[in-house]
Amino acid sequence: MYKPKKIIKDPEAKKMFKVVSGELEKEGKLNDNTIMIVDNMVLLEQLKQQHFADIKERGVVELFINGSQEMFRENKSVDKILKIVEQQRKLQAELKLTPASDKKVSGTVNDNGDDFEEF
Repeated sequence: MYKPKKIIKDPEAKKMFKVVSGELEKEGKLNDNTIMIVDNMVLLEQLKQQHFADIKERGVVELFINGSQEMFRENKSVDKILKIVEQQRKLQAELKLTPASDKKVSGTVNDNGDDFEEF
């Protein structure tokens, strides 16, 4: 039985570990190699939750003061969340847990063809 690393403290990250490892276990793909990818996904989730907390605390934009200049700039946590989500999607695809990687969905809806084939 695999468990999340001790560094994982965030409840959402722990929940993600259970969900992803459970899906892999159902498919018989949970092993030492895939658990490393799951650990990376979960660590990214923990970072993402920290950035969410930062955005909640400081907002999407923040006041930036540079000497006599004052301006608003984007909170860097917003961009980091977008990058984390993309990395998680790549790891999910690596584990073949995305809808696009589901090989059970094949064939066509209408086996009799459609009007488009006549053109």
